[in-house]
Amino acid sequence: MNVAAEMHLGAQQSRQQSFASPSDRTDPIKRTPAPRDCGPLNRCDDFTVSLLPQATIADVASFAPAPAELVSEPAGLGVVGLPTNFIVTATEHTATGTLFDLPVTVRFSSEGVTIAPGDGSRISSGGGGRSWGELGASQFAPTDTSHTYTERGTYSASAVVHYRAEVDFGRGWRPVPGTLDVATGPHMVRVLEARGTLVERTCDEAPRGPGC
Repeated sequence: MNVAAEMHLGAQQSRQQSFASPSDRTDPIKRTPAPRDCGPLNRCDDFTVSLLPQATIADVASFAPAPAELVSEPAGLGVVGLPTNFIVTATEHTATGTLFDLPVTVRFSSEGVTIAPGDGSRISSGGGGRSWGELGASQFAPTDTSHTYTERGTYSASAVVHYRAEVDFGRGWRPVPGTLDVATGPHMVRVLEARGTLVERTCDEAPRGPGC
């Protein structure tokens, strides 16, 4: 602070008056700092002035992976009373785009599947992974995702893959609460009946025999 003495004529008194230094003087224009450009996340090197929004499953649904494929073994066929093996393969999926007007990367990982064989039953298999069912398993061997039909006919089977999601706004991965269900397309299974016939000789011995 600068201190000056002010003298008045005709009187022997003085008073002290304080003057603010130029840097302390009130100047509403100079005292207002210029806005800082901290990028789309409003993040600067020395501080952060905003919080990241919490994404929901509905928010990231537009980034969802394409439907997985449902297949069966034997291919499209089944036999009454014998297991039909279903297989679903779902790989990890990553997509980029814009969310809340911010650049974002969304990652989906499968954590379970529910299979509907088409006869009103359900098969649920949990655990994260890329595939369910045993591709190339022994014919009509039971697996975790096999189903035994009780009646002949043609069935429209389907499945739903359950995905968990994570988002990254540039500060690391953050989990999204809940799961996203992505349905497969239909898979037709023709189920037949197997009937045994008591014969005198095998088909190798009598190729034209009953049941051959």
